[in-house]
Amino acid sequence: MSSNAFAKNRIQPWQLVLCAGVCCYLALAVMTNTIRPYHWFLIAAIPASLLSAERGRQFFLDWAPLIAFWLAYDRLRLLQPLLLDRVSVKLPFALERWAFGWIAGNEVPAHAARAWLHANSDGVLGSAISLSSQLIYFSHIFAVPLFLIWMWVRGRSSAKHRERFIRHMLAFSVMSFAAIVIYVLLPVAPPWWVSLYGMAQPTEELVAQTRISAAMDGALIQGMIKNAAQWFAAVPSLHGAYPALLALLALRDRSRKVVALIIVYGAAMWAATVILNQHYIIDLIAGAVIAFAAWLIAPRIRYPRADSIVGPTRSV
Repeated sequence: MSSNAFAKNRIQPWQLVLCAGVCCYLALAVMTNTIRPYHWFLIAAIPASLLSAERGRQFFLDWAPLIAFWLAYDRLRLLQPLLLDRVSVKLPFALERWAFGWIAGNEVPAHAARAWLHANSDGVLGSAISLSSQLIYFSHIFAVPLFLIWMWVRGRSSAKHRERFIRHMLAFSVMSFAAIVIYVLLPVAPPWWVSLYGMAQPTEELVAQTRISAAMDGALIQGMIKNAAQWFAAVPSLHGAYPALLALLALRDRSRKVVALIIVYGAAMWAATVILNQHYIIDLIAGAVIAFAAWLIAPRIRYPRADSIVGPTRSV
């Protein structure tokens, strides 16, 4: 191999950072006994980064905020034992019943919905509502990344779409990392914890003996919560925040049809989280508030100009 070819293919700093980050992350997960099967898929990022060229570098830089959020959120499982004595249980329950108890006969709406769903779990209607709610609840895991991927691909050949991708990525990053800070500073118990233990303060013993199936219905949601990184990250609800932020960003782009579609999706998502006993309505409202804050802050963050990164646009 000639010296020119070697220089062209030598390892770049961003590749070293990515490879070292993956190795350190997996080592930490193994040492703390918090490794999950899906964590091993991160290994694929090492050969992918080493074999990629400038496009790989740009992809890494573009998606680093979202990847960093997922990794940071996943590591919250290490902090949960340290936060248990500060988890707020009574206040959110009392506030929810005061604000929205009128919806369910002075009961917390999430508890009333869960009681109805459990009582009708064997019926066609109850089963249909349970399954559809679980699918809607799960959808944000795929919907938001796929939407951002679609925008990123379009941005490779269009400065306008590149700028839209950057605006969306920055807004989601601001919102997501702000949520993590709040989760650590103000851990809050979800309604399903109250269904199981009432106003009892979480302890390691209670967490260890928790039977998820007694607090919520549906195999999908039970499996998800059982493996969740943090059980006491109820406020703000990102399930409530994601649709709100998408609607705000679409509104800025003046796309009324898209806004209407997102509002319908958001209403379905909010309803699903309450029906499945995952969030109080106040959690969802807090999510909308943090989404609005991110929408205001993101445009003030400087980022490389779109036309300095995107290639020449295709003529139509």
